[in-house]
Amino acid sequence: MSEHYEPDSRFLERLEWQLSSELRRTGRLRPSSGKIAVPRRVVTFSILVGALMTIVAVMKAADYIKDSWQKKLEIARMETEVKLKMVYLESTKEMEFKAKLRFSNGLIREEEYLVRKQAVDRAELDLKKSELNLDEVKMSGDTPRNELSAPLVGGRDFVSARLRIEKKGAELDIEMLERRQERFRELAGKGLVQGSQLEQIQAEIAARKVAIEKLQERLVLRERFLAREITAQEVEIKDRMAAVEGNLKLAQSKVDALKEQLKRLQMLEAQGVVSPSESRELQYALTSAQAELQLAALEMEVLEKVE
Repeated sequence: MSEHYEPDSRFLERLEWQLSSELRRTGRLRPSSGKIAVPRRVVTFSILVGALMTIVAVMKAADYIKDSWQKKLEIARMETEVKLKMVYLESTKEMEFKAKLRFSNGLIREEEYLVRKQAVDRAELDLKKSELNLDEVKMSGDTPRNELSAPLVGGRDFVSARLRIEKKGAELDIEMLERRQERFRELAGKGLVQGSQLEQIQAEIAARKVAIEKLQERLVLRERFLAREITAQEVEIKDRMAAVEGNLKLAQSKVDALKEQLKRLQMLEAQGVVSPSESRELQYALTSAQAELQLAALEMEVLEKVE
């Protein structure tokens, strides 16, 4: 071909068409700039994972909000209880002060004043217990736990603290009952009260003493559990057995007392002093007490097999 060859117009048109076609073809095959081709399955899976993660996050947030509100509500309830106990304590103190003045002026008997004084002591114990409950809720975010296997909360043993308060309350009851017992003995000696009333007070004292023994046993079990001498299961079984033993003693004492009362009442009935209906009512009470005793004995038998 001569170097001086000059293409004609037909050749140029043909060349221009071929170049344009090649540019269009390569343009369709080349991916768009800034985009990456991803399989549809991968896209679908990614969407599902994202949706699940969003659901989990929402659920966790809902649980957190729920727990937070539950804690706030429980704290509010305990704070209200503490305030009410404080108001009640102030009220009992005011009544005790007035009773003391009246007693010093000879307007009331000492027993009446002592009743007011015991009410103050009891109100102080109730307030202390409510304050313990409030502290535990603030530290744990949950309702107070009283089982012997409950863990410490912030290093504090709230379970034992409440048990000691209950024990002190039972001791206060015994002090008051013993004073009442002495007074009833004097009245019974003068024939002013029936012997059954004195026996009832004695039964109440016996019941409080059993309760104190049971509380002390629970305190010992709690101490052993915290010292890791016994497991959670063992402490709960032993605690239940101690409670049943207390119920056995109380039921047996109740049965014995009712038997003596029924015996005397039947003698009076034979003499025509009392009506048969009175002895029948006492017989029903004795039957009920005997059933309680049998139930407690059965429960003890079951627990001994479990242990």
